[in-house]
Amino acid sequence: VVDRLMKQDQKPFLMVMDEFNCYYDYGHYFHMAHDEDVRDPIPYENINLFEHAMAAMALSAGDEEEEDEDSSATPKVMKRGAIIVGTTESHAVRRRVTDSLTRSAQKQNKDDSMVHVVDVPRFSSVEVEHILANYECIGLGKLRLDRGDTVMNDQEVAYLKMASGCVGQKLLDISVL
Repeated sequence: VVDRLMKQDQKPFLMVMDEFNCYYDYGHYFHMAHDEDVRDPIPYENINLFEHAMAAMALSAGDEEEEDEDSSATPKVMKRGAIIVGTTESHAVRRRVTDSLTRSAQKQNKDDSMVHVVDVPRFSSVEVEHILANYECIGLGKLRLDRGDTVMNDQEVAYLKMASGCVGQKLLDISVL
């Protein structure tokens, strides 16, 4: 299905992939058809769902020397589609993998107008305080019955900021639990 979407030119489509840097680190899918001893993971670029998006992006996660060698890799351009990907900081992906993917994307961003790199920062301290106040107003999770005690306690707010890393989903999770 993904292969047909990539090659067709009648229907516009959008593919969104989160935690994209995880696809360039160690795999988590194993099968005897790929490795007889089932010790080596299946490379993500060999999995049907991921291979076309990875080929369309044509990013490299190698060292800078390897990236220069891989610079000949050109993206497989879609006729009527787009891909949006996000990287994660909350999974055990090696820092050099994420950094080299970012460098590779930024290099394509300079060379080609089809790739755009956007950095979405964490929430600021003031934004986290406003989000917690909104959670308390709507009665979300553990903030429901405390009558503002959590929001008014500087140590509790500092703990929530530290435990969530000022990341939206983590802040929501820690407020609910």
